[in-house]
Amino acid sequence: MRTIVNTVERLHESFDFRIITRDHDGREDFQPYEDVEINNWNSIENAQVYYLSKDNIKISKLRELILEVDPDLLYANSFFATFSIFVAKLRKLKRIPKTPFIIAPCGELSDGALRLKSAKKQIFINYSKFFGIYRDIIWKASSELEKAEIKKISGKSGKVFISPDLPPKMLNENYDPNHKVEKIKGEASLIFLSRFMRKKNFRWLLENLEGIEGNLRIDIYGPLEDVEYWKECLKIIENFPNNIKIEYKGSVPYEQTGEVLFQYHFFILPTIGENFGHVFLEALAAGCPLIISDRTPWLNLPEKGIGWDLSLEKPSDWNEIINQCIAMDKSEYEKTSSKARGFAVDWLADEKVEKDTVKVLHYGLSKALTKAI
Repeated sequence: MRTIVNTVERLHESFDFRIITRDHDGREDFQPYEDVEINNWNSIENAQVYYLSKDNIKISKLRELILEVDPDLLYANSFFATFSIFVAKLRKLKRIPKTPFIIAPCGELSDGALRLKSAKKQIFINYSKFFGIYRDIIWKASSELEKAEIKKISGKSGKVFISPDLPPKMLNENYDPNHKVEKIKGEASLIFLSRFMRKKNFRWLLENLEGIEGNLRIDIYGPLEDVEYWKECLKIIENFPNNIKIEYKGSVPYEQTGEVLFQYHFFILPTIGENFGHVFLEALAAGCPLIISDRTPWLNLPEKGIGWDLSLEKPSDWNEIINQCIAMDKSEYEKTSSKARGFAVDWLADEKVEKDTVKVLHYGLSKALTKAI
């Protein structure tokens, strides 16, 4: 998770970070990492990281590690993840100290996200409310929208802070607009860069893509976390006319995302819900105006001149905007691209972003000190 990486990078001089995670990421093969020691602590870029093998994803093992570290503060970047549930249960059953616990749901509580596997999620929400396992939780929302989503679930339980997910201090430091891919009137290249799963809603885009005038290319980057969903998309892609080219390009290492984004004109993501979305900032920093749904914190983009936040209830608007992008000439595109880059640079330089995260952590630590006294 880029939020965790950036938080450690920016705050390691003030906080001692210990991270417990699985031994693989969202790659298609789910194979364990080969360059770290599994089931042991590793020194990774200013943090100690423990990579758990599949057979060690157990509540007893997590309890053992928490007791070993004896942290002042617990933090989970998920509401529904196994580790988060384990920690909540351990605290409720008093199997670990009542350490202050911060949860960042990361968009999991949006209406769109809750509709995916809704029955299973609702059962857990009802269970957690009935047993009060999240009664004294500290919540971290990345926007006012996510705060409202959390309140629907938590009610009056716990305190909710608004703190945008921490980005790096700078993106694409060597950005040179003169080397940006040239825009030719009548053509446009779009990039979809994200985990490929139903929540990202790419099939919806394909099903509603029509009336495209000119040459359109959409390249997809990111791990295929839902292969069946990709097969569904392929069946639609096969029937597109020759002026629309859509290809899957595979995963891309994070260190190369800026370079890859730089090679495209626009960024597109018809997501059904994002709490923040680091990739939006990364795209803007690469001079790619956004074509995204209005279900993210990145709103009012046309007024800023850096893209479009569109309703999923009006697919015709998406086709209209895509045609506008195709019809743009070089001069018009360069102005829009420059605004996108400038917005990202200014946003990243805002000191308030880091201060909001520190505020949440300090609140948790103050509760820990109060309990100790």
